[in-house]
Amino acid sequence: MIHVIGHLHPDSDAVCSAVMVARWLTLRGRTAQAWRCGEVNRETELIFSRAGFPLPGLFSSSLHNKDLWLVDFNEPGQGPDSLISGNIVGIIDHHRLGGLITRLPPEVCIKPLGSTATVLWQLMDARLQAGISASEAILLLGALLSDTVALRSPTTTHEDRLAADELAGRIGIDYEEFIADLLAAKTSVTGLSARELLHKDLKRFDINGVRLKIAQLEVYSPTQLAPLLDSVREEMNRHAAGTAVDLIVLMVTDINAGSSELYFSTSSLMPGAQPRVMPGMMSRKKQLLPWLQSQLNSAWSPL
Repeated sequence: MIHVIGHLHPDSDAVCSAVMVARWLTLRGRTAQAWRCGEVNRETELIFSRAGFPLPGLFSSSLHNKDLWLVDFNEPGQGPDSLISGNIVGIIDHHRLGGLITRLPPEVCIKPLGSTATVLWQLMDARLQAGISASEAILLLGALLSDTVALRSPTTTHEDRLAADELAGRIGIDYEEFIADLLAAKTSVTGLSARELLHKDLKRFDINGVRLKIAQLEVYSPTQLAPLLDSVREEMNRHAAGTAVDLIVLMVTDINAGSSELYFSTSSLMPGAQPRVMPGMMSRKKQLLPWLQSQLNSAWSPL
């Protein structure tokens, strides 16, 4: 049995693509089951509801000696603690390589596309693509639209747009309405606590020996978050103090303006660092991570 998992604090791409990778493996004659490594957000719940699919089970046991297929991540710090003792047999991803070591050569497909769902769609041959049901197309399209912010993100490629067009013709529901509902669910902060907001999309990275966590919150307008921002920043400092990280960065992305504001936890790396507006920045992996790398290389002097 191959256990297919996405990263901790899963987003829609991690969960939807895990289900579809398990389906793809099964169609290739390999028994596989998808799992999620955390609670899902409102957007992911919406996608599964529209697809009429049950959410995959929550994986809460050890991965020790289990055959694993990683989806939407490959950095050890973004998976469960027992990940390094599992047997990683495959990876489908669209992120940078992050220092993973495997026991044996795995099957790997990593491409610089806007979503893991797009990578998987390209891995399917014409026969498999033709056999995709409307419900399965909703999972793939929902994941693609989520990670590319409805094709607005700078990570969006021509191949993502082609995949979206192909999948949109198969979903059996109104495409524009689906996008509107996804964006509303993605940007909703109503009723969420400071801790839930911080952990909504939180990922671990290691850069130049610095242990980082980056949380991204996508909003229609920064005014949505304004009443909660102080509480989220306090929670960020508490989380940084209680975990083995050197710095937490909160990236609040205004999807209408196409810009982000960055907030930093209290850290000896950058004492007194102030919030920073980043025009044009929407992508954590394509824009923020390289920027952070350059700042770390220059000892945070611009901050």
